[in-house]
Amino acid sequence: MARILLTYLIPFLMPMAVYAAWTWYRARYVASHGGEPPRLERGPWPLLVFLGAVSAFLVLGATAFMRGGPADQRYVPPQVVNGEVVPGHMEPKTPKQ
Repeated sequence: MARILLTYLIPFLMPMAVYAAWTWYRARYVASHGGEPPRLERGPWPLLVFLGAVSAFLVLGATAFMRGGPADQRYVPPQVVNGEVVPGHMEPKTPKQ
């Protein structure tokens, strides 16, 4: 669940949260100094959704480049050997016969 939050939801929702915080701050400022406050529903929502999607794709791309292993190795998942948990690791590929 944490991976889903960090790689999909937070990057996607961050531009909208920043805009909502700015709108809230600006409405309070305008209320004390006079003028017309910005309206949340009149915001640039298509742009915010686009920026959220771009930031989510950037996080996914960065994760793919930083967490990948070498091409000449294969991943061995965690397993139980003689009652001990052996963590996942990378091993050299065995040549095909």
